[in-house]
Amino acid sequence: MNKRRTMAGVAAVTMALASACGGTGGDSTETTAETTTAITVAINTETMSEEDSKKMDDVSDLLKDEELENKTIKWFSFYDPFHATTAGNQKSLSLDLFERKYDGEIEYIQTTWSNRFTDLSTNILGGTGIDFCAGGDLDSYPKGVPNGQFDPYDQYVDFGDDLWSTVKDLNDMFELKGSHYLICTQPSAGEIVIYNRQTIQNMGFEDPADLLEEGKWTWSTFKQMLSDYVDVDSEQYGLDGWFNEKPLMLSGGVAPVELKDGKLVSNLYDECLEKAMDFAYDLNQSGLVLDKNLFQWNVHPEFIGEGKELFYIVGGYALEGAPDIWTAQFGSPEDVMFVPIPKGDDTDAYYMPAGLEAYMLCKGAQNPEGVARFMECTLAANFDESSKQIANDRLKNDYGWTDEMIEMRQKINEMTAEHPIYSIHTGVPTDLMNILDSGDQGIRAPFYGHDWPTVREALAPAADLLIEEFNASLDAME
Repeated sequence: MNKRRTMAGVAAVTMALASACGGTGGDSTETTAETTTAITVAINTETMSEEDSKKMDDVSDLLKDEELENKTIKWFSFYDPFHATTAGNQKSLSLDLFERKYDGEIEYIQTTWSNRFTDLSTNILGGTGIDFCAGGDLDSYPKGVPNGQFDPYDQYVDFGDDLWSTVKDLNDMFELKGSHYLICTQPSAGEIVIYNRQTIQNMGFEDPADLLEEGKWTWSTFKQMLSDYVDVDSEQYGLDGWFNEKPLMLSGGVAPVELKDGKLVSNLYDECLEKAMDFAYDLNQSGLVLDKNLFQWNVHPEFIGEGKELFYIVGGYALEGAPDIWTAQFGSPEDVMFVPIPKGDDTDAYYMPAGLEAYMLCKGAQNPEGVARFMECTLAANFDESSKQIANDRLKNDYGWTDEMIEMRQKINEMTAEHPIYSIHTGVPTDLMNILDSGDQGIRAPFYGHDWPTVREALAPAADLLIEEFNASLDAME
C-alpha cells in the first residue's frame, strides 16, 4: 500500500474557534477536492472476518517500521475503551493495530471517577510510571499543566509525518507555552438532536433532516416547531435531555472561555455568546423545555418513541449500542433520526459543539515512545478508509442503524471538522470551573430562569480575576 496515496484522501483537519455570528466570519479553511474530511468514532470489534483482518494489515502499513524496546503502555482511567466491554467486544481497532505492528499491549491502571485526580497525583508522586490518560473530556486541561501532572509530547512525534500532519492544526489549538500537552487524534461530533419522524409527520412539520439540507435548520425554526408542538395538558413535551445548555450555547459560535495564543481568555461579553444565552433563556421562559420537576428530576427519552416529546439532545453514543436498548427509547429504526444542533439565524455557518478524542502524557511516563506509536495507530484507525468501513459496518450490522443514519453521522462529522467549538470551562482551575458551570450564575443559568446579562455582570469580575491568576501560573512555569 502506498502510504502517501492513502493519506491523500485524509483531511488536513482545520479547526476554527471562530468568534463569528452575523456573517463576520472566522479563520476557517474549506475542504477541497484533494482533501476530504474523514472522522470515525472508536469502534470495538468482538470478532474480525478474514477480509477485515487483511484490511487492517494494509492499514498497519501506514505505521512506522520500528521495534519498541518496551511494548507495554500503561493507561490510567476510570474506564477502559480498548479492551473488553459490557457489550462483549474484544478490542478497539487502534489496539488491534498496536498489537499487529508493534506486538504492543495496554495495561489498564484503574481508578474511579470521583478519585481520578487524587489517584493521578498519587501515581505520579509514587513513580508507578503510568503513561497516558484521557484528555478528550477536557476536565483536567489546561489546569493540570501548571500543576505538574502532564508532560509535553513534542519530542516523540513529527508533525511533518503524513499521519500527524492531518491533526497538526487541531493540536496547535491547545498549545501552551510553545509546547503540546494535549494529544489530539480527532475531533468528533458533540451532542445531536434526536427525533421521531412519525411525530414530525403527525404534526405536519418538515423533516429536520430536510431543513438541514436546505440550510433552514435554525434557532427560529427549532423554537417554532417546539411552540407548535408543546401542550403539557395533552402530554406533549418539548425539549428533553441533560445536556441542552452547553451545545445550544456553543451553537452561537463562541465558548465562554478559550485558549488563545497559549493563554486563557474570557468571552463572557461576546455578542455571539449573549445571543445564544438569550435563545436558551427564551426557550426556558416559553415553557418549551421539559420541566423535570414534573418527573422527579428525570429525563424521559422514551417519550420520543411514544410520540410525547419532540426533541432530545444527547451525545451520539445514545444510539451506538444494542438496538433493543435505543429503539425502546426512541422508536423503530425507520422512524428514529437525528440532526446537529440548529444554528443561529444570523450566524454565517453551523458552529458545532465538538467532542474531542485526545490523550495526555502523564508526568514521569515510563514509555512515552510506546504511547506515541499507539497514538499513530489511533490516527490510522480513525482516518483510513478501510477502518472507516469496518466502523460503518458495525453501526449497521450490530447497532441496527439505517444507511440514512450513517450518512447523517458522516455529514455531522464533516460539519464538525469545518466549524468545531470546544468548551474548556470544565478543565480550568476548580474555583473558576465552579462559577462558570453553575446553574445559578454560570453557563446553565438561562435554563434555570436567569437572564444572561444579569448573570454575566455578577460572574465576570470573579472570572477575570481567576483567569489572570491561572495565566500567571503559566508564566511561572520553567
